[in-house]
This record gives sequence, structure tokens and C-alpha cells, in this order.
Amino acid sequence: MRPTIVLLSDVDTHRKLVDRLRHVGSCSEGEFFDRLERGACSFGVDLSGDVIAEFEEEEITEISRELEEFGAILIEYPDMSCVRQLLSRVIQGLDGLLDTNHGELLRYDHVLERFRLDPFWDWRNHDPDKAWGTGNET
Repeated sequence: MRPTIVLLSDVDTHRKLVDRLRHVGSCSEGEFFDRLERGACSFGVDLSGDVIAEFEEEEITEISRELEEFGAILIEYPDMSCVRQLLSRVIQGLDGLLDTNHGELLRYDHVLERFRLDPFWDWRNHDPDKAWGTGNET
């Protein structure tokens, strides 16, 4: 299985994000994931929100504190270069949280800032105890 992230945003922002994803590349329906083709990159996208069932109760509480009522989008990606390019296009100017699936919840604006400061940043090799962009910076 390829790596995944979850985009979490309030209901209004979620609608904008879904629209951006549908228009940023070529989309087609699939059995488990819809496919999003963007240049040489192919993504799996699940807009159902079913991924929320995989979150622990304390995670949902933390997300709800930040976003109140929210939507979730699961994205399967081939590599960091592809997901970096996709996120730079679709989360720009929006508020929400990115669950890296590596122990961190990061604000969208902090993700974009981190991409700007370190074009080779890879959250998969990052120590979640030294989270960047969550308000837990040390």
C-alpha cells in the first residue's frame, strides 16, 4: 500500500477542497479510491469521510476543538514530490489540518511554510515529538 494523508477541514472549507481536487487533474471513479491523475503523479482519493472511523477518540476531540464540525479526505500518494505539488495547489489559502499518518496534525499554512523553507522536507522521516506547526514547537 502506498502512503496516505488525511486532509481535515471545517465543512465550508471541505467543500472548497473537494472542488479543488476535482479540478486540479483528471479524475475517475475507482473501486476503493477514486483516481486523480496530475502530470506524472497518480493519487487515490477517498471523499467519503469513512477514514474518521480509524481515528481514536482523543484525536477526534483534538480535531473538533480546532475545526468544530469537519470533513475528511483520505489521499494515497506515490511519493513526497507528488504530494508536495498537489498540496501546494489545493490547500493554498485554506484553513485545516493535515494528518501525516506519522504522528502529526499540522495546520495547512504551516505545511506550506515548511515546504517553502525546506523543499525536501519529508514528514515520514520526522520526529513527531518535535512537531513543527502544531503549536507544540520547542
